[in-house]
Amino acid sequence: MNRIPGDYLFSNVGGTNILMYSLVDRLWRRAKQSAGITRKIAPHWLRHFFASAGLSEGVPVTDMTEWLGHRDPRITHETYAHVMPDAPGRLRALMDSVFTRETELSPLESEAVVQAA
Repeated sequence: MNRIPGDYLFSNVGGTNILMYSLVDRLWRRAKQSAGITRKIAPHWLRHFFASAGLSEGVPVTDMTEWLGHRDPRITHETYAHVMPDAPGRLRALMDSVFTRETELSPLESEAVVQAA
């Protein structure tokens, strides 16, 4: 059984992850009914929405990998790369602003840049 301690949005009484999909499905159906939602929306879609929204707004893939429970960041990237097409543009804009001194790096970030060089 896959019981992983952590800070889960939905957890069992022991604070570990829920693997009882029928329970999640039952809770989801009740929540939809209470909210008056009649459209078919699967609970797993919330996971995809969470990941897509975060990654499209620049949340690091490594953070999202941990939160989604993926074993490897490549899984996250391969699954959600389509929501990050502007990542190279965001990086170029950041680097342009740093080199034109519109954005200043903190001392810790500057040390990392020097050490990497």
